[in-house]
Amino acid sequence: MNVAFLRTDFYGHISVGGSFTHTRGFLDGLEQLGHEYLVISSGDLPLRDRRRLQVIPYSTLYRNLPEVLSIAYNRRLIRRALPLLRDLKPDFLYHRHSEFNYASSVLARRLDVPLVLECNGSEVWVKKNWGKVYLERILQMAEDVQFAAADLVAVVSDGVKDQLVRLGVDGNKILVNPNGVDPERFRPNIDSSSVRTKLHLDGKVVAGFIGTFGAWHGVDVLARAVRPTVDRVPNIHFLIIGEGTLRGEIERIIAADGVEAHVTLTGSIPHDAVPEYLGACDLLLSPHVQNSDGTVFFGSPTKLFEYLGMGKAIVASGVGQIGDILHDGVNALLMKQRDHVDLAEKIARLANDPALRERLGAAARRDAVETFSWRMNASRVVEAVKQLKRT
Repeated sequence: MNVAFLRTDFYGHISVGGSFTHTRGFLDGLEQLGHEYLVISSGDLPLRDRRRLQVIPYSTLYRNLPEVLSIAYNRRLIRRALPLLRDLKPDFLYHRHSEFNYASSVLARRLDVPLVLECNGSEVWVKKNWGKVYLERILQMAEDVQFAAADLVAVVSDGVKDQLVRLGVDGNKILVNPNGVDPERFRPNIDSSSVRTKLHLDGKVVAGFIGTFGAWHGVDVLARAVRPTVDRVPNIHFLIIGEGTLRGEIERIIAADGVEAHVTLTGSIPHDAVPEYLGACDLLLSPHVQNSDGTVFFGSPTKLFEYLGMGKAIVASGVGQIGDILHDGVNALLMKQRDHVDLAEKIARLANDPALRERLGAAARRDAVETFSWRMNASRVVEAVKQLKRT
């Protein structure tokens, strides 16, 4: 098949984080299956084959008005992408849903091909709960157009499906397709000695975390867990990888508790370096929390699948899909949500029990190889599109 992949969010110069891992993973999965693709994106993307990328950037005017820019981008994208897509003759369009964007519904109709909308949650909900929105009515209209026009809506979890069904999307056209991992890149026994030496981790038990420090990652819970963990395991060290809005709060908590010597904050790192950094850890952490409005966490964290691939012991809160993938005492230890003391106790248990770490890590690796991979993620989409074409 020929696949046209559209990414239209206003992400500027950022090119790391779970959404970019998802994009690259899905495209790698298509390639492994033997399919061709062209990526049309509003910005640069960390693709393996950059010849397959066409960048159609946002306007440089009025950059302090992102909502206006996002609305105006529809016209620019349709005008510039249409001739490229006519040359490609794609079998379907695959569009990562983004705020104010309805261009793919127009393009799919003009090309007379199916539209697959990858939706990781309602953008209206995200803006109202995690950000600000000024042109809410237009945002809602654009989202309604996309949901109605899509022939298939690919979501990462049952939580997202339930949210969309409540918003009126036909559940029969929703495909639940969890995130995945490249088990060849994220694997046990990666030589991470240079990272451990550079960061002065030799002789320490290292508990690792990677994320964008969003409100749902529970990184503030992690920061509060450092002090009680150190009290239980004096040679513990926390390797916290990433960047985000809560960075200042994390630094404040760590400084107030006097545990700066037990924490390394790396900031953002290139995705290609992530396996080596995770390999430097003895156990990995995912203390996610439920959504701020009390609804169930609906994400499918890419880092969770990367953790599985590394074959490391994991401590995680069992919110949303995480509780479906991780099973306490089988392939991970599950903590009580928002309970930093319970998190500290679980970390200490693993730090003091290498045999338990090895057993849980081996089970996690099996799940990554046998159940979760980007190849399987892409295959589920392709098979669903084939079914569309048969009906």
